[in-house]
Amino acid sequence: MVTTDISTAVEQWRTQGWTVVHDLVPTEEIDAAVEELWGHFPHPVDYHSGNPAAQAQFEGESTDLRYQPTKQGNAHQLKDIQNEGAEFRLRQFLGHVLFPYDSYLLNRLQIHPNVVDFAKKAMGDEDIRLYQARIWGKYTGVTNYEQPFHQDRNHTIVPDRVEPGWWNMLGFLYLSDVEEGVGPTQILSIGDSPPGANPQSAAGRRGSYLAYRTDVWHRGVDLTREGGSRFLMNIAFKHAHHEWIGFDSFQQNANRGPWSKFAASCSPDELALFGAPRPGHPFWTPELVEALKERYQGIDITPWLEGLDQ
Repeated sequence: MVTTDISTAVEQWRTQGWTVVHDLVPTEEIDAAVEELWGHFPHPVDYHSGNPAAQAQFEGESTDLRYQPTKQGNAHQLKDIQNEGAEFRLRQFLGHVLFPYDSYLLNRLQIHPNVVDFAKKAMGDEDIRLYQARIWGKYTGVTNYEQPFHQDRNHTIVPDRVEPGWWNMLGFLYLSDVEEGVGPTQILSIGDSPPGANPQSAAGRRGSYLAYRTDVWHRGVDLTREGGSRFLMNIAFKHAHHEWIGFDSFQQNANRGPWSKFAASCSPDELALFGAPRPGHPFWTPELVEALKERYQGIDITPWLEGLDQ
């Protein structure tokens, strides 16, 4: 279930429910963006050195609202780490940083053309939307990351319709090498379900993309490597106009500096991933195209101007 061939990966995702596309994003692009990752996360060396500032940065930077610090403080954390068995623990969800980031390269990586093109091919649709965008960092010792097998049913307000034309794609772009010892996802293929099934490891090099569907069973596993860490980027897609599917909201940050700089770099097709109307859409008027230019300084409005004549 690990391949560098796009056609094979598309077929695996459609028939088996998941695939790992190795080297989908070139290593040099990943490494360049990761240099800016440390503005959001402590470097693993600093975190594992016991540096209080580094540990506080990790605890404080998480923007995932499912994590709420408890009043028990360190006593709760120790219990959480030592508690054995596969469970969902609050501290497993530390380390989520929501898009847009204070990093141009990381923001551009979120809509990397290779990932978007793969999603379009697998889903069989040119008009898709990005609906989950965040970075997730883990460090050995933060908690016991061992989870039970589960299906991600929290991306839709109605039952999933898992067939061509209706399915959505969940995925992780690996920002670091996700090897045994640093928590590669364990996953089952379509038709297999726990207990009794033999899970496979979704390990992959940085630049690889784990794509899976909502109807596959999977689970997070613990980080056991001393001084270990794992970083990935959530990138999930749905078909356009499937409003019942969602996770992250982008409009709430659309007037922030990081978004403005990112949007100014986007083509019409890239902005359409977030739901922006393409050139030629009835929404656009000469005044609105001019307002787009004012809002996102430096954006090339030529396609929108040409669309006014259509």
